[in-house]
Amino acid sequence: MPLKNRTSQGKNTFDKISRILAENGAKKVMFDYSNDGKMEAISFAIEIEGQLSGFKLPAMVENVTEIMFGGEDRHGNKKKVTDAQREQAYKTAWANVRDWIDAQVAMITTKQVKIEQVFLPYMVMKDGNTLYENMKNQNLLLK
Repeated sequence: MPLKNRTSQGKNTFDKISRILAENGAKKVMFDYSNDGKMEAISFAIEIEGQLSGFKLPAMVENVTEIMFGGEDRHGNKKKVTDAQREQAYKTAWANVRDWIDAQVAMITTKQVKIEQVFLPYMVMKDGNTLYENMKNQNLLLK
């Protein structure tokens, strides 16, 4: 199966993400950066039933890099990933985040789902982790 956005040029991806969120109720939009200066997650706040709720969506670029260019060569050695390949995986990962947000917002706009149904796993809890991260740390149990 072909990989979505495999050849994305990444043009205006972050502007498009910010615009989609802002046009659909986001009160705050912020990008989180890794130590290498690359964006690794987007955080935003949306008002839900009168209360501002924060969300954090990671791009998981390393996972995309592994899917696109990783694995082993014919000798069983881990493949070396070039800088150009890492950059393409970065563009692909963020294009997928952009498209996913766009699709979810379309479903929210048409009242097929509520915002909390879609973004709930990414809701930032009091400890700074997302709901999903807390559940994962507790063997996917809600406590």
